[in-house]
Amino acid sequence: MRGPLTVAAIGFGLLAALFQCAPNLWAAPMPFSRNEAPPPVVVDTTRPRQCTIAYLVVDSATNDVFVPRMMVEPNPDEKGVGGLLRCPAMVPPRLAARALDTCLSRAADPKTCVFGDMSRGFEERPDARNSAENTSRCASDVDSYIGIACWKMGDLDVCNVACGKAAQEARDLARGRCEVKHQKRCDITGAASVLPPQ
Repeated sequence: MRGPLTVAAIGFGLLAALFQCAPNLWAAPMPFSRNEAPPPVVVDTTRPRQCTIAYLVVDSATNDVFVPRMMVEPNPDEKGVGGLLRCPAMVPPRLAARALDTCLSRAADPKTCVFGDMSRGFEERPDARNSAENTSRCASDVDSYIGIACWKMGDLDVCNVACGKAAQEARDLARGRCEVKHQKRCDITGAASVLPPQ
């Protein structure tokens, strides 16, 4: 009986000695290489995420849909609710202009850049004045997804936007809004997260 216990005790002693030496081995500087990818960004998960305003912007010539997101700086004393900081009651007009810039930087014709929520008669007058900025955006402190639904008039998609807690809800609400407003079947649908990917 004494033999196996002695062997076990020696094995444990070697293991303990290894752990005593290990911190010194691990503390050695790692070689630095300029060719390596940068380390991942460390996110402070204890701090509430900033308010994000997401827009749906469309290039009506190509039917390309863009989802620009703007992070809004909160008040310094804002505590946040449910892991998110509150969004301002009034969204600054410059955010809408910057949202359109996302489309303008890619469009062949700046006049074809419009907001995703389109008025009745948009198919006859497809310009930004016939689309609505305030109903083409969703805020992260209220909704998680922004949805779009469209019907096709020739090569032109005529769309409406809605916000929802889930992707399917946002699509369904957008489709309902589109069908009521335009009295058409709005079968082209999509949704995107309001918050940017982490």
